[in-house]
Amino acid sequence: MTTSVRERHARLLAESRSAEPRARLAQASTRAEFLLRLSRTVSAIQNPQRALETLVSVLLEDMVDVAQVVVRTGQWQLVSGAVQGGSVHNTASRVVDGTPADLENALRRGLHDDVVLPKSGAPRRRALAAFLPDPELAAEVDALGCEQLAVLPLTARGRSFGVLVIGRAPGFGFGDAQNFLDDLAARVAVGLDATLVVAESRYVASVLRRSLAPTDLPQVPGLRLATYYRVAHQSQELGGDFLDVHGADDDLILLCGDVAGKGVEAAVHAKRIRNAVRTASHVDRSPGWILGLTNTVLVNEAEEFSEGMATGVCARLRPDGDRLRVDLANAGHPPALLLRADGTLEEVATEGVALALLDGVTYTEAQVTLGPLDSLLVYTDGVTEARGVDDLFGDRRLRDALRGFGGLPPSALIESVAVAVSDHLGERAHDDIAIFAVQFSPEPS
Repeated sequence: MTTSVRERHARLLAESRSAEPRARLAQASTRAEFLLRLSRTVSAIQNPQRALETLVSVLLEDMVDVAQVVVRTGQWQLVSGAVQGGSVHNTASRVVDGTPADLENALRRGLHDDVVLPKSGAPRRRALAAFLPDPELAAEVDALGCEQLAVLPLTARGRSFGVLVIGRAPGFGFGDAQNFLDDLAARVAVGLDATLVVAESRYVASVLRRSLAPTDLPQVPGLRLATYYRVAHQSQELGGDFLDVHGADDDLILLCGDVAGKGVEAAVHAKRIRNAVRTASHVDRSPGWILGLTNTVLVNEAEEFSEGMATGVCARLRPDGDRLRVDLANAGHPPALLLRADGTLEEVATEGVALALLDGVTYTEAQVTLGPLDSLLVYTDGVTEARGVDDLFGDRRLRDALRGFGGLPPSALIESVAVAVSDHLGERAHDDIAIFAVQFSPEPS
């Protein structure tokens, strides 16, 4: 170890009882600066494993000769550890895979503990293995000759979620630094807790996002499907708009909806609506009946789940020779558009009350027929209500974006609308946006 590293260690951990007042004040200032820098560094890293590795590296550089941090997040246990001059050992395993008993007790108790290590032999190796689950790290600590380990609990928001294990080279201990070590653990815990909260939130968001807007659309003979989805809050990766298509190839149910609100709460509400529609479709395939039952479920559970209203379009698609039969019901949603192969644009006129507002609502259906290369477009109000410099995107711009696209693939229709909306928005805030297009393209007989 270089002299400069050992000097940095001494500035933080040297005995202070016999030091002059000026020296104690200087050490206190150095410790405060170190804790502030460490906590800021850890909390700034949003990837948990990288945050642990960075923490270990900083501790080895400025304070100790052995450092290991163990944290639990969900069903996972993350471990990062190293000795002075060695490489960092990282592991990620499920909690159920087992943890050494002494380390498990330290995780559960959440108390500061000082472990005096046996000098050699099997007792020493067992003591090291009890707190250092990585065999290579335990062997490196054994070779270093470390005499003592400080086991510091990581506690935040009233819960113990990890431990920090640190040690020094032979002949160096922690002396009267227990209060400083406790402050160190508290600062580290707050920073790592913030990192874990962000990581867990992103994981939940990604799971919900995948379940609400599956990237793999079904391959249906005679139909071409395309979607576009853009959330209001990119950091959360999900929102209240939802798209779904399910059923047999000859009897598909298409759903496009919009929940009041944004973010995680709206996404959870949207998922429940989608599940209710899927369940209802097993009983009756009529879009009006499906929306009616879904509305009843939402109204009856409104107080329990404190949910707001939602809008939606539900359509039933059934190929019939060289035509596609579409039955469509609307619950307070923007009207679906029918783009004929010759470029003619029609609005599918059907109206209904938004979901979760009134009990006993019935929804009427409209029936339309698509010929070869005709397309049906459904979208949320995030499209028409996208705000530009002076006004909203509006219905006129939407129709302009579709002009000249008759007969083209649905992906081209959606791309035209998405680009036009994006240009209109610029960098301004926007609502969730979802678009679903289906084109009838019967295979030659």
